Amino acid sequence: MKYISLLVVAGAVFFSACKNGNNTPKTSKELLEQAQKNMNSGAGKFSIDAPAGWRKTDTTLNGIKLTFLFAPVETDGFRSNINVVSENVGKLSFEDYHKATLATMGKYMSNFKVLESGDKDISGLPGKWFKYSSDQTGGADVIARNYTVVKNGIAYIITGVAKVKDEATVTPVIESAVGTFKVAE
Repeated sequence: MKYISLLVVAGAVFFSACKNGNNTPKTSKELLEQAQKNMNSGAGKFSIDAPAGWRKTDTTLNGIKLTFLFAPVETDGFRSNINVVSENVGKLSFEDYHKATLATMGKYMSNFKVLESGDKDISGLPGKWFKYSSDQTGGADVIARNYTVVKNGIAYIITGVAKVKDEATVTPVIESAVGTFKVAE
């Protein structure tokens, strides 16, 4: 659960710290408390299908509502997973939200590195994705892929995480799940 908690924090809540313009370093607890104000605005307003054999769980972690998709097997004590959270973007454009997310993750995640990035249409919505590593994701051992779309002022953040040695087999599964993501009207 340690990896999962850190990844949820990494994938979803760092941006909220940036919105206030306060550059004071924050603890994970402070970041969570601050982020909760903007989180969950899209909870229950989306759907995503679990890949064959994966387990789907809707839960709340530290006040943040999320959907988890868990791989059927572990690798070296780690279970590949996909999580979906939502956040109110306020008056920011999607481009500004994305830039602020990257900047904030870079500021608060030790050794944060964007390894690849691009645009991606997700169920007819323009989206962005990036592949990254950081100490919070397990360093060089674990890799994460973040996909974001915004609809009606709500960002939907999908994060897929796998061991580097499983990346070639897990990435197509993550991509397939992302392809099933839909925002309810």
